[in-house]
Amino acid sequence: MQLRFLSLWQLLGRFVVVLSILQPSLSLAANEKDETWYQVEVIVAQRTDRSATLENFPFQPASISWPSGAVLNEFDPITSNRNQLDNVEFIILPKDQHILNNEARILINHEDYNLLVHQSWRQILKGNKIINWVDIKGGYAWGGHQQLEGSLGFSKGRFLHIHSELHLNQFPSIQSASSQRAKQTLFSAGQSLIPIIQTRYSLVQRRKMRSKELHYLDHPKLVLLVKIIPFTPAEPILEVTLEVEINAADEPTLVDLTATGNAE
Repeated sequence: MQLRFLSLWQLLGRFVVVLSILQPSLSLAANEKDETWYQVEVIVAQRTDRSATLENFPFQPASISWPSGAVLNEFDPITSNRNQLDNVEFIILPKDQHILNNEARILINHEDYNLLVHQSWRQILKGNKIINWVDIKGGYAWGGHQQLEGSLGFSKGRFLHIHSELHLNQFPSIQSASSQRAKQTLFSAGQSLIPIIQTRYSLVQRRKMRSKELHYLDHPKLVLLVKIIPFTPAEPILEVTLEVEINAADEPTLVDLTATGNAE
């Protein structure tokens, strides 16, 4: 009887060990199936104030790289199907579907900020903690670079996380240009100076997030506002062509009134 009792406890012990080994695998499989649609909205602004900062930034910095990600696609209301906005990822949403228009307007009207990016799109996040990177660019182009360039990453596990790899490039000043319009013309032409980037300001952070809340990432030279809300995609609309068969019995009958016996 005692041997049977010990064998039962040994069997239970082995079962607990096997269950503890399988538990992480089962949890991972469940998380990988956890797919949620989100609408993501991002605002990036440059601080233009001249206040002193204690941080030092590299002068004539070396070239760097950042994670490449999904490219946001422009939406053309004339040629594009508006139904795609509700069930296709990484399409830039029109302003009437933005949720941070008031915040963007405040930054635009404030002389201490220069709005560089205000974009919103929809994407899927899985509960596997994999970072989904999205390319971010803004401002003017100069010598093959953008004033703002980099990427933002979003991941989902127990919590949502944002990963920022944003870089604000300060280009050499153009002494020969007598006006701001002339400078902008040279910038647009993409003329190159050496060094191309005079100073770089990098916003590299990782932040835990909550959906439906506005999150603010601060930097001496940059401001990043991010909001993520769950989104329910619309079902794709299928175009169905109905073919109507006309039976011979349903066709109208023509009567010859001139024939004998048909005239009154």
